[in-house]
Amino acid sequence: MLSLEEAVRLHGHLGPWLVLGYKIGLRAVELLGARSTDLFCTVYMPRRRPFTCALDGVQAATGCTLGKLNIELREGGVRFVFERRDGKRVAFRLREGVPALLEHLIGSLGAEEAARRILGMDLSELVEEGD
Repeated sequence: MLSLEEAVRLHGHLGPWLVLGYKIGLRAVELLGARSTDLFCTVYMPRRRPFTCALDGVQAATGCTLGKLNIELREGGVRFVFERRDGKRVAFRLREGVPALLEHLIGSLGAEEAARRILGMDLSELVEEGD
């Protein structure tokens, strides 16, 4: 698992979608008690930025990577599904209005300050756990 600072270096800048993916990934690891070699992640989202920036956050927080083939991107609504090898799983779905909130924060505060706001928010304000 990488620190948030290392995730920013990997991604290239601090942004709210990166932070969102990072927070979700940390929560999944906490709930599942899994290492990257025991974990598989499927992320459903539009295949376009800024949505896909969350993937770098998930990869940094979980250690799931494209190279290890334990993360997959599928087209769809924004949802994150994490599963351990033994079948235990957890899923997160963005709360209604979160993409618009992120867009508004970026437009009014800039990407870095928007990311800091998202970092300071409780994850439950942004996502719902469960399928």
